[in-house]
Amino acid sequence: MSPARTAERIASLGLPGASTESIDTDPSTGTALVAELVKHRVLGLFISGHERGEIEADEELVDQVVAAHDEVMSQTMRIEIMAIQTSQVLADAGIEHRLLKGAALAHTIATNPSERSFRDVDVLVSGKNISKAVQVLTGAGAQRLQPELRLGYDQRFAKSVTMRLDDVEIDLHRTLCPGPFGVWMWPDDLFLLKQHVPLGDWRIPTLDRTDHLVHACYHAALGQVDPVLANLRDIALLASDGADVGYDVERFDGTVSRWKGRAVIRRAVGLVNGRLDGDLPEPLARYVHEPVEAAELAAIDPYLTDDANGRFAALAPSTLRALPMSDRAAYALAVGLPDGTRPRDRMSSLIKRRH
Repeated sequence: MSPARTAERIASLGLPGASTESIDTDPSTGTALVAELVKHRVLGLFISGHERGEIEADEELVDQVVAAHDEVMSQTMRIEIMAIQTSQVLADAGIEHRLLKGAALAHTIATNPSERSFRDVDVLVSGKNISKAVQVLTGAGAQRLQPELRLGYDQRFAKSVTMRLDDVEIDLHRTLCPGPFGVWMWPDDLFLLKQHVPLGDWRIPTLDRTDHLVHACYHAALGQVDPVLANLRDIALLASDGADVGYDVERFDGTVSRWKGRAVIRRAVGLVNGRLDGDLPEPLARYVHEPVEAAELAAIDPYLTDDANGRFAALAPSTLRALPMSDRAAYALAVGLPDGTRPRDRMSSLIKRRH
C-alpha cells in the first residue's frame, strides 16, 4: 500500500462504516509515510491507532512519527495560547467573535485534541467590527501582514485580514471564503448560535456543530485542490454522531440553499467519498446527486488552482460578477488600483495579492 493510501486509511480510523482491518505499514517507505502524515495533519491519529493495535509498524517508524508529532504539538500549544489571548483581547473590546477550524474542532469533535493539529488562529468577526478588531490586536502587539487595498475594503470585500503576533498567524475572517461563494454567503448567520471551547481558564465562543459542518465543507471544497485529510475527516466527524446524524439537517440545507452553495457541498462530499473510508449520513451524502445551478458549478472553477499567488487574480472576475452592481466599481478600483500603487504596477500588485 502506498504512503498516500496508508495516510488515507489512517485518516479514516474510527469513522462510521470505515474498515476495521489492521493497517500494515511498509518499513521501506517510512520516511515518505511520515511526510504524508505531517502534510495531512494525522500524526496523532497514527499514534492513537498504533496504541490501540490498529496499525502495525516497526520501532523506527514509530519513533519518527512520535518525534514529528512532539514538534507539531509544541507549535499547536503555542497557537492555542494565542487563541486564548486573541479571544480575550476581542472580548475586552466588546467584539463578538467565533473561533474557527482546527483550534475549535480539536476540542469539540476530535476524540483527543492531540489527534487534530492546526497551523494558525482563525477567528470570525462581523464585517462592521473587522477594522476595530485589527486596531485592538495591533494595540496588543500584532502586525498586519498586508495593508488594506483601499479604505473600507476589509469591511466590504475581504475574506480575512492576516496578522502575526509572536510568530503565530491570526486570521481575522469577515467571511468563510473568498470569491463568489464568499459574496453569496451571509456570515452574520454564523453569530446566531454558539458553543464554547474551554482552553485553560478561558471559554472561547465558537460555531455550533451545524455551522462548523458548513464551514468544513466550504474549506475542503474551496481551500485547496487537494485538501488536507484532516479537513476531510472533520466533515465526517461533524456529520455523524455515532450511528446517528450529528447535525441539524434542516438548518444545514437551508443555509446551503440561501448561500447558493450546493456545488460546494457536492464537491466536499465527493472529496470525502473519494479519499476516506466509511459512510457519510444520507442527508449529506445525497448532495452528490442533487441538481445544481449552472452558475454555481461554473463558480467552482476559479478556485481549482494550486497557484496560491495567482488565486486572487483568478477569483477577481467571478467575484466582480457576483457582487451587486452598487459594489462593483469600489471593488474593481480596490483590486485594480490599490492605495499607493502606480497605474502601471496595478497588475503586478493584483497577481501577488491573496485573500
